[in-house]
Amino acid sequence: MVAYFYQDDGRWLFPRYETVHPWGVPVLKVGLPLRLSVRRRRRLAQRLYDRGLRRFLPGERMGDMSPLSAVDPLPLCRAKGAELVLALLPGVGSRERRVALRGEKADAVAWALGAALCPQVGALLLDFDRGEEELARQLRDRYGAAPLHLGQGPEPMAALELSPRPTPLPKTLALWGELELGGYSLTIEEPLPAEFAPLPFLELLWETGRVGLEQITVTRGAEWP
Repeated sequence: MVAYFYQDDGRWLFPRYETVHPWGVPVLKVGLPLRLSVRRRRRLAQRLYDRGLRRFLPGERMGDMSPLSAVDPLPLCRAKGAELVLALLPGVGSRERRVALRGEKADAVAWALGAALCPQVGALLLDFDRGEEELARQLRDRYGAAPLHLGQGPEPMAALELSPRPTPLPKTLALWGELELGGYSLTIEEPLPAEFAPLPFLELLWETGRVGLEQITVTRGAEWP
């Protein structure tokens, strides 16, 4: 179960609780009084934590709810990272695409993204502090074309970052910390509950097996700056 906090418009002095099951996901809705102090908010969060809750669906102006943590859609966005970065290159043929994959360490996430991107781009440019040579070797053995180190080949048209890098690149999707998806997002055909932030709720549906990756598609949001 996860929690969802919202400001209660009624004249209640104490939080109100209601358990709902959107898409079969158990959610404890907690209506917070308008004048709930920071100390009472922290005590409330601690009580819920002590009862087994660990995460909450983020809402507007909720403030710090530690020790509870917000549902983070980062794992889902990384799983769909190849599709997200290729969405930045509409109309560009696969052989003309030049994409950079960057991060501190070429871990399992980098390997999965490299394997997904390599057959869909003309040039895959790697930029990792550790593990880059092994990743490049594996991709070369599997696809017959060796990725290049960033700076040793053509300039990338778009980039995917798994951790902060010292030199910024244009059209970069940041899949670390506070997500930067370049005006894109993820969605499914079926409507999602309007009261919850779409990406965190979609993360819950995916990680609980209610929705598969193949059902999730990239959608266009705001224009790229």
